Amino acid sequence: MIEIDGAIKRLDFDGFSFTEAPWIHKKDGTYYLSYATGFPEKIAYATADRIDGPYRYQGILNELAGNSNTNHQAIVQFKNNWYFIYHNGGIQTGGGSYSRSVCIDRLFYQADGKLKRVRMTTEGIHGR
Repeated sequence: MIEIDGAIKRLDFDGFSFTEAPWIHKKDGTYYLSYATGFPEKIAYATADRIDGPYRYQGILNELAGNSNTNHQAIVQFKNNWYFIYHNGGIQTGGGSYSRSVCIDRLFYQADGKLKRVRMTTEGIHGR
C-alpha cells in the first residue's frame, strides 16, 4: 500500500461531482482520478500532473452498470495492458444493486492521454 504523508486535502474542480469510490492511477506522468458520480452512479475521471492536483475534469468514463444503482472501479496494468475492473448487477439470477457481478474490460488511452470510454461487455476479456 502507498500513502501520502501530510494533511487531508479537499479536491474541487470545475465539473467535479463526487459520490464515492475514488481511484488514482498514474500513466506516463499523468495522474488519473476516477470516481463514482451521481445516482444511479456513472464513473467520471479527471487528470493532473501531480497527485494532489490541480485536477481537470475529463468526462464520463463508464456508464450506468446495468441493473445496479452503484458502479465502482479499479484500474490496473497487467502485462503491458490496462484493465478496468468494475461491478454490475448482471449475475445470472437475482442480480441487482445488492447482488453484483465482478467485471473486467480493457482500458484504452487516446493519443492525447485521454481515456476512451469503457463499454461494458458480457464477455469481458476472454479470448483477447
